Amino acid sequence: MTKTFTPNDVLRYLYKETNSAESKELEEAMHLHSNLLDQYVQLADIKEQLDQVRKFPSESTIQAILEYSDTYDSILS
Repeated sequence: MTKTFTPNDVLRYLYKETNSAESKELEEAMHLHSNLLDQYVQLADIKEQLDQVRKFPSESTIQAILEYSDTYDSILS
């Protein structure tokens, strides 16, 4: 029986959320079906770009949160 893989399966594989049997099946399917391999390459590129996204708030965002916090504190006092 041939298993049909979805983009979600490819994404799970990319993030190492598949078990060894699933991984092996998906790897074999990618060797046979170029469209599946293309999906993997596209998702891997997107993942790499997301991993490079800045993960820290800007100084102005921090300042705005602190100012809001001060305002909220004065209301409660």
